[in-house]
Amino acid sequence: MAVSDYLGRFWFSAEPMFGVVMVVCFTSVIRANPTLIDPFVNILLESALACCIAWGLVDGIFYSWEAHYEAKKKNQMIRGAKHALNGSTTSDVDGAFDDSLADYLDEAERKELVEKVNTKLAGAEEVKVPIKQDLVTIGLALLLVVGSAIVVIIPFYVIDDTLDALLVSNLAGIGLLFVIGVWREQSKKIGKKLLTGIGTAFLALIITVVTVALGG
Repeated sequence: MAVSDYLGRFWFSAEPMFGVVMVVCFTSVIRANPTLIDPFVNILLESALACCIAWGLVDGIFYSWEAHYEAKKKNQMIRGAKHALNGSTTSDVDGAFDDSLADYLDEAERKELVEKVNTKLAGAEEVKVPIKQDLVTIGLALLLVVGSAIVVIIPFYVIDDTLDALLVSNLAGIGLLFVIGVWREQSKKIGKKLLTGIGTAFLALIITVVTVALGG
């Protein structure tokens, strides 16, 4: 399974952005008074990292919770289809197609689609979400948020001047999100991937500028 299968097609690439933005929210206060804050930079970075760990855990738990919720909905549909096949009740498959691409079908086509799905569901096994999937989901969310945070934090440990480290940190965050943008783009065309990467990096730049301005 791909990362998006655990966290969702959109949110798997949003998690690293959360990590970058959270660290920037902490480090942006350095600009207010670098000399005064310099002795407390380590505490600031540790707090930012702890915040990202907490965020990753909470998000991972919510993703896992959503997977169980979706599995429950599918199982209800499967049971409904089995009962409908026996004539004891009606299936709600048609309702599941509301606000979807099925809206573009005419009444006869939609009815045919519903009947086919009902038949497939009636012969399907109920869905189960194993504990292993829960752990992988939480681990991936944690890895993406904390991993991106570490990339943005590292410059403060390798560059002596705090303001220079802050600049490199911000650039590292923007560069990281460019890579994430390229990664998330489904098209195999290099130009499209680069365009998405640049767009994601530009969004990160705007977020960074706004966050720095608000933070000092």
